[in-house]
Order: sequence, then structure tokens, then C-alpha cells
Amino acid sequence: MRLAAILDARETGLAPDRPVNARVPLRRRAFAGVTPRVIAIIVALMLIRSVSSSVDLIFGLRGFDDAALFAARTLVGLLVVSIMAATMLVVIIPTSNLGPQRGPARAAALGLAVVAGSGLGILARLCSGDWFVSPNWNHIRDFVAYVWPRYLLIGGLLTVAAELYRRERAHTAFAQQAELDSVELERELAAAQLQALQAQVEPHFLFNTLANVRRLYDEDPGAGRRMLEMLMRYIEVALPEMRRGEATLARESELIEAYLHIQRVRMGRRLAFVVAIPHALHAVTVPSMMLLTLVENAVKHGLNPSTSGGLIRVTARREDDSLVLTVADTGIGFGSGAGTGTGLANVSARLASQFGDRARLVLENNALGGATASIVLPSAQTPLPA
Repeated sequence: MRLAAILDARETGLAPDRPVNARVPLRRRAFAGVTPRVIAIIVALMLIRSVSSSVDLIFGLRGFDDAALFAARTLVGLLVVSIMAATMLVVIIPTSNLGPQRGPARAAALGLAVVAGSGLGILARLCSGDWFVSPNWNHIRDFVAYVWPRYLLIGGLLTVAAELYRRERAHTAFAQQAELDSVELERELAAAQLQALQAQVEPHFLFNTLANVRRLYDEDPGAGRRMLEMLMRYIEVALPEMRRGEATLARESELIEAYLHIQRVRMGRRLAFVVAIPHALHAVTVPSMMLLTLVENAVKHGLNPSTSGGLIRVTARREDDSLVLTVADTGIGFGSGAGTGTGLANVSARLASQFGDRARLVLENNALGGATASIVLPSAQTPLPA
């Protein structure tokens, strides 16, 4: 459902309507967005308007009386403008927040709100003065005919500016959310792929091992029994690891040794191995079965193609602020026609997904033959947030 919503939003190019929270009071929903900053901008605009209406007095100031007159006219102008502006805002802002949110309906609603708001502002201005004490209807008509179009234009321009700003912010917020959703979706897909990879036990490995067990029981029952015991140990250690995203180096060592013992029964003297994980690092957690993948790659692509086999050495060490896991072999090396299979590609993908650029896989040929594959992890072992 989430994926469908993201894709639908991308196709339409529009952000989905925000759900209305019924628990929020109507007054707060109606005047949402009226922040102290917005109020300060409105007050500044009204003050500029009031001062501009009395600007002729600034150049004629001669003393205290002139200054007092200028201040009085400015305050009166500010009061008048405030009455009209407040009336307009009380109409326009709730219409913007509670009315239609897109399309021609929104444009029509805002247009009507500007017309009605400016008209009510003129009426409030008339009611606040002495216009109706001794009304001069011709004067009132002339005043309305002169002032209403001006405030209608001002209100319309400010509403258009506010609407453009609102749309820009909405599109920016939608783009940012779409980017976050895209990253999260990619991570979820990567996590699902990694779980599938971790849950695999190569069928050909099991079938080949069982076939070797059957053959050895016919030819060398003792060797067949040892291989079966090692296979049982391997499965006993491997199955719990597949259900976890990480494991201690001690558990990884057990899994690797069980796997190599099976391969030794199969390969005989062609395989020798050393698993040298310092005891101080046994409790350190690492991505599960990742080190085993390097060992499998060394056996399959390094030692198997070699008629004389070779040695596999598995080590771990601290290096500055990193943990380095290494599998070195004396096989045929990289680029010798055997290839490296998909295991190393899976390791690289897992490292990128879990740690980003804080971890890496390093591959190199040894000077005296064979190859070395190293996983460099951050010592903190903190995966990227999901």
C-alpha cells in the first residue's frame, strides 16, 4: 500500500491532501500559519502605509506641535488600516485554510474572499468612525468607490503572493518527502534482498555434500561419518545465523570451521586452513555469514581450480578506527580465469546497504600467489538507520 501511494504521487506530481485532524479546534485550523513572523510582516506593512499617508508633514516639521500632529495622524492611519486589514484577514485566511485546496474552486473561493473581505473592511472602517452620525450618503458612496478598488487590488496582490509562496513550500515539502520515501523504499527493498540472501543455503553445496557422504560411506565409512558430523554441525550453526542480521565473531568462527572441515573431508590434503580470530574480538558483532562468503569464494574460485589446492587463513584485527576481516588463500588468485562468482557482489551490496561508505570490500592478489579479500568495517559497528 505504501509503495502504491508513493508511485501514485509520483505519477500525478501532486502531494496527497493532508488529513484533517478533528481534535484540533476549528479556530486553530482556520488561522493555521498565522505565526508571529507573519503578524510582524503585516504590522510593518500597515505602519509603512500609515507613515506614507502623512509623509507630507515630515518635510514641514517645525517643532513639537508639528511632530505631535504627525504622530497623531500616523497612529490614526495605523488604527484605520488595522481595522480594515484585520477584517480582510479574518475572511481570507480561514477561506484559504478551510476552503478548497486546489484547482479552479480554490481560485474562485479566494477571489470571493478578497472581494468580500475588502468590502467588509470598508464597512468596518465606516462603522468605526462618525460616518453614520450625520451621514452624507454621497460622501460615503464616493469614499467606497475610491477606497474599495484600492484595497481590493492590494488584497488580491497579497493573496496571490501568499498563494504562490504556499504552493512553493508545498512542492518543496513534497519533493523532500518523496526523496525520503524513495530512500526508505530503496532501503526496504535492499533489506528484503539481503534477508533473502542470508536465508539461502546453497542447494548444490548440500546436495554435493550429501552425495560425498554417501560415496564415502561406501569407500571410507569413517570419513563419511566425519563429513556427516561436520555437516550437522554446520547446519546447527548456520540456521540460527540466517535468522539474524549480525553475529559475533566467535559464532562466525564456528560456522567457518564447520564449513572448512566438510571441505577438508572432500578435498583431503589439498585443503589446509587456519582460523585465527583473537579471543579479544570474539564478542564483536559483524554482519552474519559475510565472512563465510569470502571463505566459500576462496575454496570455490581459489583452491578448487588448483591441482595442488592450498591454504586458507582467516584473521581479524583492529586497525585504527576500523575492524578488518581477512580471508587469504594460496590458490590461483583473481583474474586467472576462474572468476569470483556472485558472492563478492552480494558482500559489496550488503556493506553498502548497511554501512554506506563507512565500510568496503578490498580484493587483491598476493605477491607469492593466491588472493586476499578483506572486509573493512567501522569499529563502532553501527549500521545506517533504516
